[in-house]
Amino acid sequence: MKKKLLLIGLGVLAMSAGCGKREDDPVHILESRVDREGEEMGDVPSETASSETGDSQPDRDSQQESRQDSVSVPAEQEEGTPKPERGQTEAAGFSFGDLADWYFYFGSGVGAWSTELRIGSDGSFTGSYHDADMGDIGEGYPGGTYYFCGFEGSFKDLERVDRYTYKMKRDTLTYQEEPGTREIEDQVLWVYSEAAGLESGEEYYLYLPGAELAGLPEQYLQWVGYYDQESISGKTLPFYGIYNPAQEIGFSSYEYKEQSLAERIEMEISFAVDTGEQLEAELNEVTTQNEMNYISDELYLNWDNTLNIIWKLLEGNLPSEKMEAIRAEEREWIAYKEEEVKIAGQAYEGGSMQPMAESLRAAELTRERVYKLAEYAE
Repeated sequence: MKKKLLLIGLGVLAMSAGCGKREDDPVHILESRVDREGEEMGDVPSETASSETGDSQPDRDSQQESRQDSVSVPAEQEEGTPKPERGQTEAAGFSFGDLADWYFYFGSGVGAWSTELRIGSDGSFTGSYHDADMGDIGEGYPGGTYYFCGFEGSFKDLERVDRYTYKMKRDTLTYQEEPGTREIEDQVLWVYSEAAGLESGEEYYLYLPGAELAGLPEQYLQWVGYYDQESISGKTLPFYGIYNPAQEIGFSSYEYKEQSLAERIEMEISFAVDTGEQLEAELNEVTTQNEMNYISDELYLNWDNTLNIIWKLLEGNLPSEKMEAIRAEEREWIAYKEEEVKIAGQAYEGGSMQPMAESLRAAELTRERVYKLAEYAE
């Protein structure tokens, strides 16, 4: 396959052992909720979980609209701030060359879509954007729909703002394929797109490791995973970061490390496990059915998005004949999942708990499928 997508996660997390049922499985959560409530709560309108794999793309616009309008630049750091380690130069000696071993990442948080780029010592950069919707199929593309772009460009005019902050200008940005064009290849519809996070804005801020989190824009912190502002006071940024004030979005970064297909998939699963555990904890804390329905749907989307990422990794690395067999198996699994989700909802048909029952069953089955697909990388 021509398109070999680089999909490296946010960091190496410990992989959850096994894929058998745990006490915090979605089905156990539902049973526990039924036991505690004793009966269904009052009817509350809510959307049910979709029965198609990868049925929706993350809404970047709605996420960006929720950010605050203010844009701030961190003040000069105090002398007591820990000195950065190798490659984390302070003062005027810093250059683009210090970023050579780092990949920058901007994404949805659950891996559904992301932009990755790498910056060279002269300020030039290369990267890719990707998203997927396996459930969006049609004549000639039973393998689903991928949104993709490969791009290159350059930054220039690196200027020091303070000890841990620089600003720079985006000089050029070109795409391998014209955004908006489409083609079918290997039974997949490729929709060529723009690079999320780089579509607009000429001036960017570059944050060095050691920058105080409390001094960085709230919009940047939220995009790179720091959601609770009160809990981060006094802490420092552990990686290089790029902030685009025009779009109010931020890139995190991680050091480059060669990985096998299995290692990359393991990383994605680890991230999904961590996110899933947080959502399951939230589900046990909320008290209204609307909240339960919403969080259970998020739990399903967490695993569904992970499945889409793993599918793309397999597509880009396995022989076409092996993928054909997996694709046929996947179609059978989708039909099975749809039927199981329908059955799960019938027990609460017409009631306010029906959406939660369907979402939790979909999450359980999709998680199991994720671990099954991971076996093909071994």
